[in-house]
Amino acid sequence: MANITVRYPIGIQSFESLRTLGYLYVDKTELIYNLVMSSKSVFLSRPRRFGKSLLLSTIQAYFEGKKELFTGLAMERLESEWPVHPVLTLSLARFNPNDEKGLEQLLDNHFRIWEKKYGIEVETDNLSMRFGNIIHAAYEATGQTVVILIDEYDNPLIETMHDPERSEAHRLLLKSIYVNIKDLDQYIRFTMLTGVSRFSKMTIFSGLNNLRDISLDDRYAAICGITEEELRSDFCQGIENLARKRDTDYEGAIGLLKANYDGYHFTSECPDIYNPFSLLWAIDEGKIGAYWFQSGTPEFLIRRIQSGGGFLPEMFQESIEGSRLAESDVFETTPIALLYQTGYLTIKGYEDYDLYHLGIPNLEVRKGLFDNLARHYLSEQSTAISKHVREVRRLLEERRIDEAMERLRSFMAGIPYEFAEKAVELHYENNLFIIFMLIGVDARPEWHTSDGRIDMLLSMRNYIYIIELKRDGTPEEALEQIRKKDYGRQFAGDPRPIINLGITFSTDTRNITAWKEMLNVEF
Repeated sequence: MANITVRYPIGIQSFESLRTLGYLYVDKTELIYNLVMSSKSVFLSRPRRFGKSLLLSTIQAYFEGKKELFTGLAMERLESEWPVHPVLTLSLARFNPNDEKGLEQLLDNHFRIWEKKYGIEVETDNLSMRFGNIIHAAYEATGQTVVILIDEYDNPLIETMHDPERSEAHRLLLKSIYVNIKDLDQYIRFTMLTGVSRFSKMTIFSGLNNLRDISLDDRYAAICGITEEELRSDFCQGIENLARKRDTDYEGAIGLLKANYDGYHFTSECPDIYNPFSLLWAIDEGKIGAYWFQSGTPEFLIRRIQSGGGFLPEMFQESIEGSRLAESDVFETTPIALLYQTGYLTIKGYEDYDLYHLGIPNLEVRKGLFDNLARHYLSEQSTAISKHVREVRRLLEERRIDEAMERLRSFMAGIPYEFAEKAVELHYENNLFIIFMLIGVDARPEWHTSDGRIDMLLSMRNYIYIIELKRDGTPEEALEQIRKKDYGRQFAGDPRPIINLGITFSTDTRNITAWKEMLNVEF
């Protein structure tokens, strides 16, 4: 019998549509069952396009008693009663930041539908009072406690974060809406809110002390996203198709997917999580692409990184206490929490005493993020940047280092600095860092060793480059630090030659001044 072609749910966020139309569903219902049986009010933070909307849609179908949709899933054997509850689902993902009254109109449209459904005669324009009346009416009309599901609860705040006055007005309005969850607790069975940012310092939920944040809970680490086990069990046909198109074997195809879309960790004991949006597109199309970044340019994130004014290598390999990670929000001065919550950094390691080490998850994120940073920091068109990067990469692959450095120096000389008068040296170092991150097939900044940190590691097809940068110093001093710390010993088993490269730059000329290379075996 011929194999049935798997239908991948690209862009489908409705659990009912997904199941009735025969699309692939990665079964998360055991986690969902455990969650709704053990919790009353829940908050979950995950990056955009990570399956939060589908998760809420699945919970909605469960509480609406749509048993037939769960045939063959874990929920079918776990649930025996299937009680039906009224469900109020509110999505703020559709908020339009270009409309001054966008949030009020969005809430009003939702409320009008519910008011009509439950026969409510509207006697006030107060949105908070209307929401409270809706909860009470839903309970009275059905005799069942109400389920409240709010998707992307923080979207109106994030979309207007560049306008503090407007964002604060949105915060106050949403706070007045959400207070009903606490005040009408006796009428509510289950509440879940999802978003990108944490709520602790945003005071939207002040007083709602029973709201449980499961974002760092190991038990629910895989409730969104795709694990390695799920990839191998549910995506076999797609992996085989990708292997054929890329002229590799099954494990080679998995390696491509892993390098580009895996690497997310949301708790201290989280399994590797693949970005579901990019993974589904890659499997469906049979090619590796930057799907997550093509779905939306993170302009607000780039603005926050630039306004942070920090040294980029430190920003993209940070350590932070879990308490700060859990309590931080997008309005903090430092962009570290924002980078983590939006998915551009993820947990790479954990130590006792609540210390998390953060890093860039995978190649898709690294390339997309630094492509965006390059256009903002280097003030060049993306085509010009790509041209220079490709040429420098080719020269380094051929170990034509003098030509590569001369081309890089020429490119850097054309970058304007007049807009960075207060931190010219830092701006220059960040520019150089961005370029190296784009050059390397696997470029890792501030690479930790037992004796220190390598400024830049370029893991390329033919060579491994260990790069030390020195401001107003000499290449010999840079090479001596590499030799003294013996950075190359951890790559002793790698068949590729290890090239140590010392590069110096001047704060006066704001450009590369000298460089010197040496094979690791020559030390």
